[in-house]
Amino acid sequence: MVINYFLSLILAPLLAFIVVAIVWTKRGKNRYPGLLQSFVLGMVSILLVLLFQYIANEFGLSNLKNLRRIIFYSFIVMGIGSELGKYLMLRYYAFPKTSFNGPLDSIVYSAMISMGFTFVGNILYLVLPFYGELDPVYAISVVFANLFFAVILGFFIGLAKMRENKFVDSMTGLLAASFFHALYNFCFFTEDYRLLIFLSIGAFVIVVLLYYKAFEMNEEYKRSKRD
Repeated sequence: MVINYFLSLILAPLLAFIVVAIVWTKRGKNRYPGLLQSFVLGMVSILLVLLFQYIANEFGLSNLKNLRRIIFYSFIVMGIGSELGKYLMLRYYAFPKTSFNGPLDSIVYSAMISMGFTFVGNILYLVLPFYGELDPVYAISVVFANLFFAVILGFFIGLAKMRENKFVDSMTGLLAASFFHALYNFCFFTEDYRLLIFLSIGAFVIVVLLYYKAFEMNEEYKRSKRD
């Protein structure tokens, strides 16, 4: 149990380090300024979902005694509460940067914010009264799950930088990431691991397609700059 929890703690900063190493190796240290700050802001962003959890607990909504309570807590508290904090950091810190030109750039910043969020989340998972007994499957899988949510959120926020209707693209990213985040938590609240497997497969396919599309758009952007 202790080993699993320790592994869950080091995974998020390890993945963040890998992202930074790849970016700095392939694109230079100056291509994405503020990556480390994004990780720290991701750590701060968890305050919003903690506020949501506190309010839900004060009104007795964290007592998941029926399906309606579980759906509400999964989608409003955990889904929107978690992704809204990340969205605010991505939209108002990274989005205005000159290095932020489209979906691929947005995914990089979003991944760093998300890993900061997850790192603190797994620390709090052990110490806060909102949670019951430590589930090592959740503690480890949540790191990769938040990385998936980061790609979804980042892709659409990146689209918003390229298109005129920023509000629609931004809300699409926020709601899509919130939906998958909520469904992920719903699987654990209901202990429906079969649904979790299907969700994982579906989310993986979506993330791969979005990343491939973001890469294509980035190549098109670079060609247009050369021309």
